[in-house]
Amino acid sequence: MENKVLVFKPKARAYFDKSPLYAVAMFAKSLGICSRFLARSLQKKVTVEETDEYIGFFWRQQMQDSYTKLYVSGRELLTPGETYIFMSNHESWMDIPAIFGAVPTSLRMVSKEGLMKIPIVGRAMVNAGFVAVDRRNISRAIKQLDHAKERLSEGVSMWLAPEGTRTRSGAIGPFKKGGFYLAKQLKKSLVPVFIEGAAQVMPADSLMLNTNLSITVHFCKPVHYDEFEHMAIPELVEKVRQVIIDKQAEVLRFGS
Repeated sequence: MENKVLVFKPKARAYFDKSPLYAVAMFAKSLGICSRFLARSLQKKVTVEETDEYIGFFWRQQMQDSYTKLYVSGRELLTPGETYIFMSNHESWMDIPAIFGAVPTSLRMVSKEGLMKIPIVGRAMVNAGFVAVDRRNISRAIKQLDHAKERLSEGVSMWLAPEGTRTRSGAIGPFKKGGFYLAKQLKKSLVPVFIEGAAQVMPADSLMLNTNLSITVHFCKPVHYDEFEHMAIPELVEKVRQVIIDKQAEVLRFGS
C-alpha cells in the first residue's frame, strides 16, 4: 500500500455518533460560503488563488462539522506542479470535500448540469470555474467540456466522477466517456482515484450523518498520455475503471 497521510483531523469528537442535525449544519454553512464567494465574484473577477481559499474553507468546514478525519494515500505518485484529470468512484456527497482536501493543487469539478441550477450554490460554482455537463446529451456534453480546457490552461486540475451518479451498492458502475475524450484532446494524464469511507459517513439519499469516522482518498498511478495516445476510447475507459476496481478490492482485502 502507498504511504497514508492524515491531512485533516477534527478539533474534537462529536457528541452524537449519528444524527441528521450535523448534515443540516453542514449545508447551512456551505450556503454561507457560497453566498460570500458569489457576492465577491459579482463585484470583481476572482483569481484562481482566491477561489482556492474559498474551496479550502468549504472542504475543511464539511470535514469539521461531520467530525470526519481525512487521510490520503498515493499522493507521492503525483508530480508537483502538474495538472491532471482525476477520475474517481462516487458514493456520497462527502466524496466532494474529500477529493478537494486530498488533491494538493488547484482543483475544479465537472458535475451534472442540474447541480449548477441550484440557487446561489449553482451560480457560485459557475463563477468559481466549475464545469456543468449535460450527461443526457453526449455531443453537447463534449462541447461543454471545452470549458474544462480553459481551467486546465490556467494550471487547474479537473475532477470527474465518470459513473455519472452515486452508486447505492458500492459496486463501481459503467463509466461515461466525456472526460476521456477531454484527456485525449488535451494530452493530459489521468489519475484513477478510489475514495474509501465516504458512504459510511453520509449514505446516498440520506441526511443521516455518521460522525467520528474517516475517509481515505487513494490516488493510483497516473495513466500518462503516451500510454493511451493510440488507445480507443472504450479501451481507455475500461483501463481506468479497472484500476479503480482493483484498488477497491485491494483496500477491502488488506485494509487501508
